[in-house]
Amino acid sequence: MTSQINSIQNRYELMRKNNGEPAKQINSDQFEFLLCVLPPANWTHSDNIESFMVDECQTANLYTWVVRVNSEYWEMIAPKNSTVKDLLEKIEAATQTA
Repeated sequence: MTSQINSIQNRYELMRKNNGEPAKQINSDQFEFLLCVLPPANWTHSDNIESFMVDECQTANLYTWVVRVNSEYWEMIAPKNSTVKDLLEKIEAATQTA
């Protein structure tokens, strides 16, 4: 049990240090689940981009953000005040390292 607690604490410390976690691709079912789990916050939709924040804090000022770009779905941990541009930059960084 202690090792699990330490693992979670280490993850949260890393998230705070790195200002979130990288974007990871998810499927449409995961997108829909996250959309419905809590009322979405900061929900935006324009052109082929839809994004929202799951309004439950992960740690510090970091939240789960979910983005649809065309038919691709992404999830990431980012600051509460992130803009769509910030989220797209995280997605771009994830696609360059993949």
